[in-house]
Amino acid sequence: MSTPTPPPDPLDAALAGLKAAIKTLAPKSQQMVIDWLIRWGNLIVREKKFDPQYVPYFKRGDIVYVDLGFNVGSEHGGVHYAAIYEYSNNKKNKNVVVVPLSSVYDETKISHADLYLGDDIIPWTPGVKTIAKPNQIRSISKMRILKPLSAGDSKAKLKAEHLDKIDAKLKELLFKPEPTTE
Repeated sequence: MSTPTPPPDPLDAALAGLKAAIKTLAPKSQQMVIDWLIRWGNLIVREKKFDPQYVPYFKRGDIVYVDLGFNVGSEHGGVHYAAIYEYSNNKKNKNVVVVPLSSVYDETKISHADLYLGDDIIPWTPGVKTIAKPNQIRSISKMRILKPLSAGDSKAKLKAEHLDKIDAKLKELLFKPEPTTE
């Protein structure tokens, strides 16, 4: 009598499908996914012991360096600066709402959904033109914050006028315009 073949391991099947999908990508994209999978695996392991109380308290406008991961389509991903967007974030909360920031070389080629903030917004990136990406606003785990994590890390903050512009842009993108009365 022959021994029955055990059913395939669902994890092995999922990983085989993922590997096949990754191999269809261009080499640079393949490497980006591989790098992200390594970082993601580390986050999964770290999550068991993560305590958000050991992360600094962040305020609206604080600029943080975050790992947004590898995303699909035109979702903003990778390691970028972002601005804390929420007004008050409890130290015990494991998540925080951010608006991703990015650099741009030609402010005439900015997407209608993006917002030009100006030059030298981030003090340690002199001469860099910075845009906010309000349509990419998201809640992220505080585990994705790479800096600042200690008192010695450099800190920066968006000005109130920048936050007001982001508020207005989000309102424009998310809500129906109010009818004008004449």
